Amino acid sequence: MKTNISLAEKWIISAIADIKRFLKALEVEDFADVAFRSQFAVEKLNKSILVLLGVKIQKTHEPTKILKDVLKDKDYRTFDEKSEELIKEIITYSLIFEEEGTKTRYGFYKEDEFLVAEEIYTSLEDIKPFIINLEKIISLYIVIIQDVFQIPKTEFKDLKILKDIKEDIIKWI
Repeated sequence: MKTNISLAEKWIISAIADIKRFLKALEVEDFADVAFRSQFAVEKLNKSILVLLGVKIQKTHEPTKILKDVLKDKDYRTFDEKSEELIKEIITYSLIFEEEGTKTRYGFYKEDEFLVAEEIYTSLEDIKPFIINLEKIISLYIVIIQDVFQIPKTEFKDLKILKDIKEDIIKWI
């Protein structure tokens, strides 16, 4: 049987893979892929937090809605005010990704014209908010793992990788 920590770590491993792809896409200026990969990584990071909170999750592309519900449920909550503030910040920074919906992958209709993702995200400026918010979410996530859940580094060894990747992201801000 999987523990919450091992399941959360699976989500973080998958998020790290997406963040690495995100960084490669930045290097080759594939801005549409940057938008998609950052969105996907944030979803996975948020799912990891939900798992650590003991929430069973199904398929969703809007984990912040579930996080908001957890914050509202005073009977369910088992965390302190600091943890609540960290989760609220993560929700705030995650909304930009969720509000894009499927636009990062499939595009969208603007007036009568269909625009694919490659026509929407064409420059570093177009995806700068994604880069900034991803870095902020990773920073908050590291604090949550270390300070809130107090998961030992030996149990969550991918935390160091996440810290290193965060430094790579900062170079693009």
